[in-house]
Amino acid sequence: MSWSEFIAAQPLADHAPTDNAPTLSHCDHLAIIRAHGEEAGHYLQGQLSCDLREVDNGGHLTGMHLSLKGRGLVSVRIVRDGNDYLMLCPAGQSEAVIKSLMKYRLRAKVEFQVDNQAVILGLSGALPGALPQPGQSTRNDQGLWLRYPNTDHALLITHTEQAEAVWAAQAQERTALNGNGWRLADIDAGEGMVYPGAEDLFLPQVLNYDVTAGVNFKKGCYTGQEVVARMHFKGKLKQRMQRVDYTADMDLTPGETLRDSNGKAAGEVVSSARTPAGHSALVVLRRNTDGVLFKDAEPLNSQLGTLPYTLPWKD
Repeated sequence: MSWSEFIAAQPLADHAPTDNAPTLSHCDHLAIIRAHGEEAGHYLQGQLSCDLREVDNGGHLTGMHLSLKGRGLVSVRIVRDGNDYLMLCPAGQSEAVIKSLMKYRLRAKVEFQVDNQAVILGLSGALPGALPQPGQSTRNDQGLWLRYPNTDHALLITHTEQAEAVWAAQAQERTALNGNGWRLADIDAGEGMVYPGAEDLFLPQVLNYDVTAGVNFKKGCYTGQEVVARMHFKGKLKQRMQRVDYTADMDLTPGETLRDSNGKAAGEVVSSARTPAGHSALVVLRRNTDGVLFKDAEPLNSQLGTLPYTLPWKD
């Protein structure tokens, strides 16, 4: 039985039965791009907002590739795998990521390709004891582990040939979830990405990348860096990504504009997921918004949730 046949036969839920139940998610909403070549690291350092020196030292970071006006065209979670770099991105954006990164390649010795033999699993709660420190990565006989920095979450990148055995081992005491389960995990962790529909909207620090090390202001030049640095050193952010929980029976799509009770634009959707009580979302909100939001004229019955880190608003 192939991995695709095996996972299709599994009873995958949308979310855990309780808030603290350990889970195992099949992250088929994500794809992996492998960057290889002797100049891969140097090239990516000049294209992404994060600092690859931290990745080279065993970390994993979410970074953006920006337009010239400093907005995120695509985003990736990047980790070192031997001499290569693996970039996790929304599955619908893998070709867009490659196209975006190839734009400035010229003669640089780096190649990009989608790794169709990789399987991404997500674990939440009761993580195995042999994992690395928060924010770090490590490889063992099951695959490459990426432990989240602020929450009890980890990603496991394994190969299709052993994915069934790895799934069986990890699923013994966990609730098996589909991709919605990991989208919710990312919301719990306050980890935002640029999903299709939200391209060229957000500065890195608007998605709190200045808090999660997704943007580095000392690494040197990269595409869009001047705009990002100017906002950091001389500007004042009036909006940031926050969590919103809501009970209205409606889905939100990335890039969609939400409004306040006066009908004024209050924020843009980053991502959303179903929960036992309704939905949760990451939304870029204006600073003084109270979390009471509307989709068109329909109330979300929403309130502000909490993030696992503190937002550094400037007065």
